[in-house]
Amino acid sequence: MMLRLPLLALLCGLALPALAQPAVGPQPPCGSLPVYPPYGAVDGKPLVATWRNVDLHKLGWQVPSCMGWGGDSRLVAALAARFHSTRSLDELAAPLAAVSDYPAIKFWAITRREWRPMALAAWSVEGPDGKLRQPDPPVTALQPGRDFYYAEDAEMAGRAVYRLRVLEHSADRLVLETENVTPIRVAIVTLFEPAALQVATFLQRLDGDVWGLYEITRASADSSSMVAGYQSSYLNRLEAIRRLLAGQPLDRDPPIAPW
Repeated sequence: MMLRLPLLALLCGLALPALAQPAVGPQPPCGSLPVYPPYGAVDGKPLVATWRNVDLHKLGWQVPSCMGWGGDSRLVAALAARFHSTRSLDELAAPLAAVSDYPAIKFWAITRREWRPMALAAWSVEGPDGKLRQPDPPVTALQPGRDFYYAEDAEMAGRAVYRLRVLEHSADRLVLETENVTPIRVAIVTLFEPAALQVATFLQRLDGDVWGLYEITRASADSSSMVAGYQSSYLNRLEAIRRLLAGQPLDRDPPIAPW
């Protein structure tokens, strides 16, 4: 599931407040290093952090080897949360494969100050050319090494095709990576070249019926410099997925990043 910025703000040049920069780089739940940001309190608010290119360079951060990202990053945002659920991993993760339901997912649009759909329309397609529609894959089809493709119609940005890649899938852990296959443009401005907007989702059982969710997204160096100053928008879209998976209301509680 892809994340798009408040395109109206980009076109109008609106300035949004910057978030405080952490002194530690992002660390998803892979390898031997502690997760950062750490998981929030069980069933509580998630913990979040964002980093710009200059901060990542100061920290000497490198993309963890468990992820398929390459090259430099213009902006990175991450969210970590814990929640209770008696469902199986496949039951929890089913919404991630239900591409056609993406328009029903709401996020807080900071420029409009209202809850908006993540996409106007979405559907699964057979391949990266996005021409042939097909049914959404069942979550059981999300097997390691497989790629799936889907298309989205977005407000102002129009249509784009995305690839969903499965890195891990066991009874207690699922790792997915998503990136744009086609450019994301507004009018004549290309905001993201292919593979310049990426998301990784780590969903795993931590203990009994407690699950951990870690989401990390980035705008790579192949994105426009215009997209680096909108950290709140990235976080609000990550939070929308957390609420979806945790079974919480999508548009009633205060947003995690109101501005």
